[in-house]
Amino acid sequence: ADGIDFGVSTWFLDDEKMTFSLPLVHGIDSGFCSDDFLLVVKTDNKPFQTRWDVRDNDNGETVLQGGPYSLPQSIHTQRACLSDGNYTFNMHDLGGDGVCCDDGKGFFSLYKNGVEVVDSNGQFGNKNSTVFVVSSP
Repeated sequence: ADGIDFGVSTWFLDDEKMTFSLPLVHGIDSGFCSDDFLLVVKTDNKPFQTRWDVRDNDNGETVLQGGPYSLPQSIHTQRACLSDGNYTFNMHDLGGDGVCCDDGKGFFSLYKNGVEVVDSNGQFGNKNSTVFVVSSP
C-alpha cells in the first residue's frame, strides 16, 4: 500500500500478531472523518472471553462491537467514524479477571480524535465502561 507507513511498536514481543481493521467503519453521517475512534486490544491467553461494544447514549443502540477473539496474546485494532454524540465504550471479560494477570498480560487503549481516553493495564474484572463525546471541530 503506497503512502502508508506502519511504525515499530514496543507493544510487540516475539510471536505476537496484529490485526488491522481497514478501511474505517463509517457512522451515520456520510461525510469525511479522521480517526474519531481507535481501539487497540491485546488479548490475554483466553481471548474467547474478551468482547467490547460502543453504545450511543442518546438512543441506547450498539454502534460498534468486537470479539470474542481466537488468537491468544495478539493485538487487534478497530477504527471507526462516529457521528457527533455521546457514547459509552464497554470492555467485557467473561472470566471476570480482565485481560491480565494469571491468564497473560493483555491491555486495551481507546483513542478519540487521536487523544488517548483510556489506557488499561488489563485489570478490570468483568467490565470496564468509559463515556466519551464525539463532536465536530
